Amino acid sequence: MKKTKLISNLILILVIGGLGGILADRFLFPVLANLSFLRQTAFIQKLTDRTTVIKQTEKIIIKEETAVEEAIDRISPSLVGVESLKSGKVVARGTGFIVTGDGLVITTAQMIPAASQNYLIFNGERILAELVKKDSKMNLALLKVEKSNLSVVSMKDRNGLRLGEKIVLVGWGEEQKFVNTGIIRSMTSDLITTNLREESGLANGSPLINLKGEVIGLNLVNQGTVKAIPVDMIKSFLNL
Repeated sequence: MKKTKLISNLILILVIGGLGGILADRFLFPVLANLSFLRQTAFIQKLTDRTTVIKQTEKIIIKEETAVEEAIDRISPSLVGVESLKSGKVVARGTGFIVTGDGLVITTAQMIPAASQNYLIFNGERILAELVKKDSKMNLALLKVEKSNLSVVSMKDRNGLRLGEKIVLVGWGEEQKFVNTGIIRSMTSDLITTNLREESGLANGSPLINLKGEVIGLNLVNQGTVKAIPVDMIKSFLNL
């Protein structure tokens, strides 16, 4: 009997203690933290520090969301549509990006079939482009239009890229640009593999960028899977 009573008392003490702790944490401690003569005590400072960490986490999340938007804004002026025609019919459409201010644009070689007429689309303006260079093995093509003072992308080499790093695909669309976000899953010397899924063929030739808006690769879409040709290979193709 005494044993049962002792156990009951212990359970009651634990329940009351738990409720007291919850009430103190929710109501009493916040009040104490606002009292000026208690703010300098070590116990109250620990409570204040804990609250600050939560706020910092919220700020980091907001900062990352803003970084994605800012990265898209940086790359957007250098984005162009690519359209290839044969016998007056469109045979390929995708994206490219400007690499020099005097009108050089890079895209995928698969976007530029043999004996095709190629057009670049800048802000709704459709301009006939000259094929400067094409490497089917590297799957890269360089086009040229008669333009000047164009906005040029900033490119980042593979060195410094990390697995799991946040990345953004920005593609050209007929009505508006489109974006997709994800991470780097793996890297080799000639390919960056992402976790992105993209069904639109317009993503072919689009830039893969980091949160600074720097191009880290040129996207290839195959059955929804997105992989990218690294900047090191792009620079080699451009002789930079």
